[in-house]
Amino acid sequence: MSIITNIIVSKPPVNGIAFKEAIDLGLVCAAFEHKVNLIFIDSGLYCLLKNQHADLTGDKNHVDILKGLEFYDIDTIYFEKESLDELAISAADLIDNVEVLSTKELNQLNHAANHLVNF
Repeated sequence: MSIITNIIVSKPPVNGIAFKEAIDLGLVCAAFEHKVNLIFIDSGLYCLLKNQHADLTGDKNHVDILKGLEFYDIDTIYFEKESLDELAISAADLIDNVEVLSTKELNQLNHAANHLVNF
């Protein structure tokens, strides 16, 4: 039985270091052979937008970071449909290879996890 760690990102990329800390924790957990699920809700969905302008914020492009996670066995990235609707963002505006889940499905995913960390 593997250990499942769900990491929830609910803050936008320009709001401090929450995204970076979430990714760092995911990499550490993956190094210890946890199954890592990255879950983006609320304003955290802005981290998944295809067209980011990292040069304006002086930050790294979050899309490039997310694409590289599959090399560390973090290949499951989810976003909450209800958050997408609330923010009036189209799923077509998000990066590829992310899976949509309803709030109910996310609650089930979180209930099955051994660890749940919010950023």
